[in-house]
Amino acid sequence: MKYCKPFYFVLFLSCFAMLSPHHSSAGELSVSYGEGASRWSFPVGGELTPEAFRIGYIHPTELSWNFATDHTLRLELEFAAHHWKDTFRNQRSKTGVIFNPMWRYYIPVFEQELYFGIGIGLAYTNSDIWMDRQLGSRLLFEDKFEVGVKIFKRHRLSFSVNHYSNAKLANINHGANVHYINYAYQF
Repeated sequence: MKYCKPFYFVLFLSCFAMLSPHHSSAGELSVSYGEGASRWSFPVGGELTPEAFRIGYIHPTELSWNFATDHTLRLELEFAAHHWKDTFRNQRSKTGVIFNPMWRYYIPVFEQELYFGIGIGLAYTNSDIWMDRQLGSRLLFEDKFEVGVKIFKRHRLSFSVNHYSNAKLANINHGANVHYINYAYQF
């Protein structure tokens, strides 16, 4: 039960944000499923490929710039919790929380919005080891690259590559990559 605490925290934050009258745009609740990769290149989808789950809240900000007539660059704040399963040597699964300011560039295409996103944020995990990777620290940076589409004005589907690393602030820095499929719903 103690490993679920970050998920409850993000769920609480999402509910608080939904009820908050201080923002003009609606936020989004997101869920993600992904897979990581071992340092020794086990095949993705193989028996030792770790699964990763993520739940989050995407908070829109007032910072946005319009380009051309209908292209928009927006800053959106992501608050999330992750759960990384660990199938290597029967280790415990890892959990943590993430804050990542994301810049997303929206392009309207056939009444939908195609977008590209990039962000660098902070992540905290309950261990500095995942699979056969020594992350070197529990406090990590998350680099996120995302491409997706916002459909029917309230739904968002995307693919992201998330890289976790301590940016060589510790002696060991194997880093980790997780490939996620993401879904978000705007409320």
